[in-house]
Amino acid sequence: MSTLSDDIEKQDALYLTEDEVFSSRPKLSVAKDGILQSLTIQSTWIAGSGDNIGMTEVSGSATLGFPAPTRDSPLLLTPGYGMFFLVGPDSVEAPATLYQAYLTTRWMSQLSPKWGTVLSVTPGVYSDFQRTDNDAFRVSGMAIMSYQWTETVQFLFGVAYLNRDDYSILPVVGLVWTPDDDHRLELTFPRPRYLQLFSYGDGYEDWWYLSGEFGGGTWSVEHPLGENDSLTLSDYRVIIGMERKTDGGGKSFLEIGYVFGRKFEYKNDPVELNMSDTIMLRSGWWY
Repeated sequence: MSTLSDDIEKQDALYLTEDEVFSSRPKLSVAKDGILQSLTIQSTWIAGSGDNIGMTEVSGSATLGFPAPTRDSPLLLTPGYGMFFLVGPDSVEAPATLYQAYLTTRWMSQLSPKWGTVLSVTPGVYSDFQRTDNDAFRVSGMAIMSYQWTETVQFLFGVAYLNRDDYSILPVVGLVWTPDDDHRLELTFPRPRYLQLFSYGDGYEDWWYLSGEFGGGTWSVEHPLGENDSLTLSDYRVIIGMERKTDGGGKSFLEIGYVFGRKFEYKNDPVELNMSDTIMLRSGWWY
């Protein structure tokens, strides 16, 4: 499966952006007129070599929006594709490239002035494309409810079904505190985040943020012994970043992160690598 950054930004398996789930200050429009809502390109680089595996990810997606039944309760379809180029390991055979191809179907609705919901399901193929079996096809999903307790505090609760070998199901719980238009604190598991506005102008806003997230994923691959197996990469990340939001839901961003708790393991092979901490760079552009 993809890295959780993809779940976060595109598949919505975990990530709950203020643009899509929470009530947010209405300075910029978060949607476009017409069916095409966004085009995204993203790249992630994780430093490494040898048994401390490095990785470069390149991915892209498009989002189409349809009233369901109105524009305030949209149905969003997001096809996406990504490639993950591995550097290493030296002591264990592993694919040089991993792939993902998916389609996220997501429905959002404001059920009442206080209650809202986000539901999504993402079928996809996650494989090295050398030998593809039934395990390469995986379905993830998400069901989240939000409750607007006060004008500045919102509670979240729900579940994210990742369908990974290491983490299959995670709860989504926490609160979001927005004391004013320039600050935002998301005390939410599994992705806490603090955001602060530092500049704005006609049709744009510049924010910096500090966040934490899970990384990694599960792919069906050809094992060195010639049999199919599942390969899981996992890690934890602390990230600081900056983003420029534009009218209509676009943005560009740049992040640097500290990556730790890194593991490489097969499902049917006892081989496991515990890798050293490293750094991450990630950037992206959303139209």
